[in-house]
Formats: sequence, structure tokens, C-alpha cells
Amino acid sequence: MKISTRGRYGLYFMLALAEDYEVKKRSVKSVAEERGISDLYLEQIVASLKKENLVKSTRGAYGGYELNFPPDEIMVGRIFRTLEENIVAVETDEKDTETERYLWRRIRDALRDVLDHTTLADLLSHSEDEIDDYMFYI
Repeated sequence: MKISTRGRYGLYFMLALAEDYEVKKRSVKSVAEERGISDLYLEQIVASLKKENLVKSTRGAYGGYELNFPPDEIMVGRIFRTLEENIVAVETDEKDTETERYLWRRIRDALRDVLDHTTLADLLSHSEDEIDDYMFYI
């Protein structure tokens, strides 16, 4: 399974807002500069997050974006489903046996479980040392 840059950048943005939840609003440009990504591309992603009611914006000198819900109420799965066309671990075909399909279903269910039971607050509560211990590929 591979998460696209659209999903990753959306998660970056949501985590930036979660870090500053109830402290300050953030601009798309400031997050884009921090992460070294295109602010125009991030703006398109943020429009989808706003349409899905995950973020809200305020205009003006003290304006910007903020989360529409507390970080402990926003599941990562909702963010990815908003931004990703399809989250699939393995695409099955007619050549797969029932045994193979069973494995693919278990992988799909495990992935769904992680995404639907991990909040932004969960992600922010982990230290850099814990994160560095993980390999991001198999």
C-alpha cells in the first residue's frame, strides 16, 4: 500500500493544526514553507479538508486555518479517505484463491483498524525516538 503525496501532505497540514490547536491559526503558506512543499498544491488539498468539514478558516489579520474538532476526535482514516482516491493494500483478481483472498481481507482489515483507531492526538503523543525505531517499508 502506498499513500500518495496528497494524503501525506494533508496529514502534515492536519498535524500542524493539531499541534497549535486552541493556540493559533495557521496559514497554508506557513505549513508549506515548514515542510518544503508547494503552497498551491497544499491549498487544493486544504480545500478538500474544508469541504469535508475537518478544518475551518477565518479571514483577516488573525485569520488562518484551524481544526474543526479536537485532535483526539479526528481519525487518520477520515483524513486519508477524504484525500485518497482509494486505499488498497492489495487488489484482488480472478486468479486469487480463496486462501489468498482471506489473507488480503485480513491485511485490509488490519490497515482499516489502524487508520480508524489512530487520532491526530495519538500521533502527536509519540516521541521522535519511538518514531525513528520504525521501518516504513517491509
